[in-house]
Amino acid sequence: MTATAIEQNRDALSIIELFPQDEDWSLQTMRLLAQVAVGGADLFECARTAARIGTETTDGEVWQREWSSTAQEVAAAGNAALERGDVVTARRALMRSCSYWRHSEFFLPSADPRREVAYTSGTTNFQKAVELFDGRLERIKVPFEGITMDGYLVRPEGPVQARPTVLFLGGADSWAEELYFMGGTEFPDRGVNVVMVDTPGRGSSLRFKQLYSRPDYEVPVAAVLDFLTARDDVDADRIGLAGVSFGGYYAPRAAAFEPRVKAVAAWCGTWSILTDFYEFYPPLQQQLQWLSGSKDDAEARAKLAEFSLDGIAEKLAIPVYVMHGTDDIIMDIKGAHRFVGALTTDDVTVDIYDGAGSLHCSYDYFSVATARLADWFVHKLG
Repeated sequence: MTATAIEQNRDALSIIELFPQDEDWSLQTMRLLAQVAVGGADLFECARTAARIGTETTDGEVWQREWSSTAQEVAAAGNAALERGDVVTARRALMRSCSYWRHSEFFLPSADPRREVAYTSGTTNFQKAVELFDGRLERIKVPFEGITMDGYLVRPEGPVQARPTVLFLGGADSWAEELYFMGGTEFPDRGVNVVMVDTPGRGSSLRFKQLYSRPDYEVPVAAVLDFLTARDDVDADRIGLAGVSFGGYYAPRAAAFEPRVKAVAAWCGTWSILTDFYEFYPPLQQQLQWLSGSKDDAEARAKLAEFSLDGIAEKLAIPVYVMHGTDDIIMDIKGAHRFVGALTTDDVTVDIYDGAGSLHCSYDYFSVATARLADWFVHKLG
């Protein structure tokens, strides 16, 4: 086992707190700012939006109004650029607009119709941007239980050939489109395909197809792998699986039962979604009720109790990578330690970020964390 405690000088820890009046607003905005380096946002567009919202209010209506206004403004600039024939400018603006739409709906109740407006507007802009790439980014539809799951495959530059491929699973509230800004450049730049799909409980599968999350996540993952291994640009012998946030459960669970997966990473380790997530961070309980198809707290608790790696972790016989931060307020680091302690495979890498990178999903150390994740897969998949 390789265990690394990545420590920084905590006195020098710099957190960008645009909303000091609300910890959750600040944390989610750092999530957005983390994507500036890869085109998911613009620092000054975010700063101007934050200035309009101010540092006094905690009114969610103001939050939704201002972020959606920025999303529309940036999309309008992108569409104007497209009309002029400025394809690169248009593509970049449309992708940022998608991020701002996602950000605008984060704190809305699941039944609020503005969530659907934001999702449809944001993903439409992203998909328009996809059409402006040179084939590097491709929309895919994966057959599953009589419907299809929507997603994307991102290829490295160069000739189309069978390459190692990583399926990247999002968390409780991520869209497949957001995952592009978490791995859509890091993996292809290293010669590895990366795939993002709205699997059960996420994105379009949750919103429009009532495809709720499930503890046996190896079932939808197998459907994605069936789809991928039939392609001539995927090396079926070099497939990795990564999960971020709630995906820190999905990925190890699926890998334990799916022999085609040769390496797995949990970006946020967990043991029990009920105790390490649902009970640990109440602000996302409604989201977890929605994605599990639960009508109330009691039903969600009963369902989420099945989302546990008890009896599963020891089945993993492949390389495992676990990343977690000591200041993660969303997923309890105790779950990560318990998961690591239960592993029996002799190839385990653990990065515990303390100081820089200690936030949930290492938003404050994003460029380093995503690079380490991608490099690890390159080494393990060859």
